[in-house]
Formats: sequence, structure tokens, C-alpha cells
Amino acid sequence: MLDMIETPHVGNFVDFRPTMSRRPAKVDEGAFGTRMAAHLQPDAAHPIEVQMVRKPRLVVTRLLCDTGLTQISTPIPAQQAFVISLQLRDLPFHELWLDGRRQPTGPYPKGAVSILDLEQNPAVFLPTPFDMLQFYLARADLDELSDDCGCRRIETLSWPRGEVDPITDHIGRTFLPALEQPEQMSRLFLDHAAQALKTHFAHAYGQMRPPQCIRGGLAPWQERRSKELMNARIEEDISLAELASECRLSRSYFARAFKQTTGEAPHRWLMRRRVETAKRMLLQSDLPLSEIALAVGFADQSHLTKVFSKTVGATPGAWRRGLKQ
Repeated sequence: MLDMIETPHVGNFVDFRPTMSRRPAKVDEGAFGTRMAAHLQPDAAHPIEVQMVRKPRLVVTRLLCDTGLTQISTPIPAQQAFVISLQLRDLPFHELWLDGRRQPTGPYPKGAVSILDLEQNPAVFLPTPFDMLQFYLARADLDELSDDCGCRRIETLSWPRGEVDPITDHIGRTFLPALEQPEQMSRLFLDHAAQALKTHFAHAYGQMRPPQCIRGGLAPWQERRSKELMNARIEEDISLAELASECRLSRSYFARAFKQTTGEAPHRWLMRRRVETAKRMLLQSDLPLSEIALAVGFADQSHLTKVFSKTVGATPGAWRRGLKQ
């Protein structure tokens, strides 16, 4: 069962935080829990009750205020994350600023969803009573979810203003018992609920779709990983076996799939990247050609000259001199 730690905070905050592991505590940097409540600027006469549960790659916070607040929140410092809010009661009025610019708002009924991109320094004014669940999702975790599903990475999350999302409402409310009585909740159940909710966010708010099937081609994550590896070790004689192993494929299948996906064999793609890197070094430095050749993975200056001339149509020396004329 989960342990529950009750910690009092200034401003009558109450933080119910289920302990998920025995690892040393780490300072929270994200806009969730009491940290988010503090941005809303409560006071003794207008307190906020805070309940929070942390799951891998998803933090759930309940913010409850029976009076409404009297001040505009402090802008939330920019961070690469999203906050998806689910209204547990009607929110008849609020105001929102993004990067200092006031945004259109309206009433949010019970079950409505709103999304904040925390890179936009949001600030809010909540003068009426509110009760909401907030789901904090870091962009890095959203990227990882896309990679695991073999999909393109999501650029942003969005949802029509003031509209109810019955799926988020249904799944989100399953966290309420965990927030109120965490010792009675199954960790495995909460893990499944968190994963289901993240996946729904990606599909409904980020338009994540399964990739089109390319018979024999690489999945998006395989293409990205193989290119990252070749770029990172451009000066090395990386083997096809290493690339294939990173993509969990045989060497022959990887070679065919890479060419089908990119239009080039892995070797040709790497040679082109080496030439592009050599051009940048020729442009930005006075290093001799022999040093540039070794820095970008060619055997020697002669090898660089041969490949460079075939790709660019001029020798490295002539290309550099042409830039200085």
C-alpha cells in the first residue's frame, strides 16, 4: 500500500503526497503541487487545499479553494511542460495571460479541460471558487511517449476552449481516491491509469497518430536513433552492425530499411553528412585540410578531397578559396 505524508505549508496548504519509492527526496522544480498553489497567491482568508500524487512521467494535483482569490497569480517561470486542467466544478469566470498578453476566456463547466503551455509564462486570475485536477506533463516525457509508439513527436497540445472531455473527466476522477486515501490505492492501478491518461492526451490534444506503414522501412524512432548515432560519432568508423543493433534489426534488414526510408544507403548518408560538416569547418576555421579530414571521419586528406569533389563539384581547397574571394 502507499504511505501518506501530510505536510503543513504556509497559507494553509495541505500536501498529501504518496511516497512511491525510498529514493532520497528531490527538490520539485515543476509547476505542480504546493509550488503551483503558491503561484496563485492565496492568503489566510483565501486558502487553497492542495493534494498531489506523483506517478512516473505524470504528476496529478488537486487545487481546491472555496472562496476564490483576490490577486492575479505570479507568472509561472517558463519550463518545457504542459499543465492539463480538469474542472471538478463549474468555473464561471477567470482571466488568463500568456507571455504578458491577455487571452480570450469564458465559463468552464464541470468536466471541461484547459491546457497551459508552460513555455508561455502563464498567469491567471481565479476570483470565484474552484476545484480542479491538474496534470503536469513534461515535454521530454511526451517525446518519449511518441518515440515508444513510433510516432512523430508532438509539437503542442490544444483543446477547444470551455469544452468538456468525457474521457479525461472519467479517467482523471479515478485519481481522486488516491489523492484522498492513498494508502488504499493499488500502485499498479494508478500506473495503468496514468499511462492511459498520457496516451489520451497525446492522441486527443496532440494529434498523435500511428505512423503510416512503410513496408520494409524504418520506424520513426529507428530513423532518428540511427542518424543521431552517426552524427554523434561522425569521426569514427561506425559499423553497420552497431547501427542495426541500436534499431534492434539485423544488418541486412536495417540496410534495406534505411535506404527505403531515406533514399540513401547508410554509408552514402554518412558521407554526405561528413561533407556537410567539412564545409562548415572550412567556412568557420583556418584548420588545414588534413586535420579537417580526420575530424570528420575521412582516412586522410586525399579521401576527403575525392568524396568532397564528387559531392560538391570542387575540391575542398578550391571551395574554401572561392568563399574568400
